[in-house]
Amino acid sequence: MHEHAFRGKDITILGAGRSGLAAARVLRDLGAHVFVSDQAALSPPARQELLRLDIPFEEHGHTERAVASAHLVILSPGVSLAAPIVQRARSSGIPIWGELELAYRLCPSEKIIAVTGTNGKSTTTKLIEEMLHTASQSVLSAGNIGTPFIARLSEITPDTIVVLEVSSFQLESIERFRPAVAVFLNIAPNHLDRHGDLSSYLRAKCRIFENQTERDLLIVPRDLQLPVPPRSRVFYYDDLLPELEHVKAPRHLKEDAAAAWAACRAFAPTLPPPAEEILLRVQLPHRQEFIAEIKNVKFYDDSKATTVHATLAALEAFSGPLVLILGGRNKNLDFTPLAQALRCKSICEILLMGEAAPQLARALEAAQITRFSFVRDFSEAVERALRYPGATCLLSPACASFDQFTDYAERGRAFRNAVMRYNGLDGQEEAPCTPYSTAESHPAAC
Repeated sequence: MHEHAFRGKDITILGAGRSGLAAARVLRDLGAHVFVSDQAALSPPARQELLRLDIPFEEHGHTERAVASAHLVILSPGVSLAAPIVQRARSSGIPIWGELELAYRLCPSEKIIAVTGTNGKSTTTKLIEEMLHTASQSVLSAGNIGTPFIARLSEITPDTIVVLEVSSFQLESIERFRPAVAVFLNIAPNHLDRHGDLSSYLRAKCRIFENQTERDLLIVPRDLQLPVPPRSRVFYYDDLLPELEHVKAPRHLKEDAAAAWAACRAFAPTLPPPAEEILLRVQLPHRQEFIAEIKNVKFYDDSKATTVHATLAALEAFSGPLVLILGGRNKNLDFTPLAQALRCKSICEILLMGEAAPQLARALEAAQITRFSFVRDFSEAVERALRYPGATCLLSPACASFDQFTDYAERGRAFRNAVMRYNGLDGQEEAPCTPYSTAESHPAAC
């Protein structure tokens, strides 16, 4: 879409988070009349930014002003299509796009790789970026991994390969978004509090290849059952796993690496398999990250595990005696598979915290697991973990963080700080990061 198409248009942005503010800045610079509306109170930096840019806004709720004269409504990912203000806009015939759709229409490059799935999106996105760098390609990453797509448009040329991590929330509000390469890693129950059921969640994810044609590529695992047949060419990333046997890493990370390699080969056909050092380099915080060893107890932060599926993957990477910290806000997920899997683990104690603690306790009891306790905070959790010398203490919550924290990263930092206080260190000091370490090399009994 030509940039001049937005000049003089009244455009409302719902949500004043990172993507909403980035969209507001870009649209204002394109000459649009921008209005920002947020259901909650604006953060002080957001308010200051909008005042500085002279962009009118409202907070503490969406009023009729948000849609009264709008030619277009842009949704931040946190705003559901079911929100009353969105329904009012739709009934008035106002087009509704997400930030992803807006950025796509303004993007000068057609070389887009989009990555989705329940788990492994960020790691795979980063792996693709790193591997293409090694192949001397012009590449950048954006989207759900950190910086909004629209905030990086000024860095993109027609030759840039754009690697996007895209969520189901973002895919809900696309129209024409069409990546040249779509990577669909896996599916497991998640965000059912928003999507309602697994079928609706899967349909939202499948929109990643909705607009693809036979010229485009879809990368999936063989066991992924798609509810609609893709028109694009399909490649099964599992077929590359035998060529990654030399890589010392858990299976889930090898799967991410295989998917990343398959995506890279669309633009760099002769690219060799990823070296282990690349996997070490892209290790992201709060993903099975080693924090410290205190009194012969090793502490790991896997705060990014906000689903049952992610916690099950973490459990596969750790053997030996385990103190597991679970809890937070449930996203309407069933904890039964997790409880059943824990029956086969060497458990010293399971520590439950947050809103979902009672639900987790019921699932554990139904699985006849009794070695669990309720804890108030991470300080108490660390205290209890130190009762088990030789064990591994793993924070892998299987829940969202929003009951007590702003996001999984803040939760992970809080856990790290609690560990570091017992280690006699400032909580902000960085502990060594040991990628995909496991307890297998440190067997011990409780």
